[in-house]
This record gives sequence, structure tokens and C-alpha cells, in this order.
Amino acid sequence: MAQGDGVNVFETSRQLGRIPVVGLRGVVALERTAWLKQLLRHPLMQGTVVLTSEVDRAAELDYARVQYYEAANATTAEGCLCCGMNRGLGDALRALFLRVLSKRARPIDRVLIDATVLEPEQLAFTFKHAPFLGQRYCYQMTLTVVGANAFMGDASEPEPSQTLVFDENTILRTN
Repeated sequence: MAQGDGVNVFETSRQLGRIPVVGLRGVVALERTAWLKQLLRHPLMQGTVVLTSEVDRAAELDYARVQYYEAANATTAEGCLCCGMNRGLGDALRALFLRVLSKRARPIDRVLIDATVLEPEQLAFTFKHAPFLGQRYCYQMTLTVVGANAFMGDASEPEPSQTLVFDENTILRTN
């Protein structure tokens, strides 16, 4: 969705018809934490749930909607998470959806998966081949945090247009 000079990179579940999933990765935990804290402070991020495999992440982020999941490794040469999605992250996504459906949790605008390493192809492939999850969630993008910056996709060869900046109207936009 075009907004001024940049592109709005966050859409909500109401706009997409399914719950968008955004992967957030970065090797340095302190950089990822600082960037994520800044993002989650924005009022439009109230409907975001953060899933993480790191214990005590809710306290670090000072954000109420953080949930822990047990990480599972990819089980095939292609890096499919399907088998791993039967526990850990898959269980967390299923349980989250069912809690919202039964009104035991507030509605969700998006899910942010906080991970040290996350391959976008794995997530997209898994949603495509795990029917329950694929009908309710859609892979939107993966952001890579390096220093104080976040890049769409892989930051190893960032182009200036891939750098994301905070914007009061669109939350994030490409620069």
C-alpha cells in the first residue's frame, strides 16, 4: 500500500482476511530487542502478538502480548518446518487462534515471530502445506535487524530502498 515516498509494510488481519505473520530475525539479541521495543511502543501495534523461543522475553520487551514457544529444528533438506510445526511454533499459533476464537484473548492484528535465525522460505512453505495454519495465517515478510536498522528480507546485500524507517502514519515504510 503506497504511502507518500515509502510503502506501508504492515497490514492487519482485517485488511488481509487472515492473520499476517512477520518474522523478525537478527543475530545480536540486544539490537533486535531495542528495535522491537521501539516498534511495539507505537499505538497501532496494540493488536500485535509476539511469539518467541526465548524465555523471559516479555519482561525484556516490556510488552504484555509476548508468548513463549519451544523452538524446533527444520527436519528436511529443504528446510520445511512442517514436522516442527506439529509442536512448538505450530502449537503456539494454533493455541493463539483458538484462544481468540473462543474470546479468551483479544483480537489479533498480526503475529511477530522473534527469532535469532528464521528463513522466510520455511515459514511461507509451512503455511502453504499446513492446512489449519495456512487457512488462518499468511506469511507477510521477514525483517532482519542489523544495528539500529531493519531490512526487508536478507540484510547481507541491502539496497537503500530495503531499509525500514519508523513513520507515525504507516508505522514502518521503506526508505
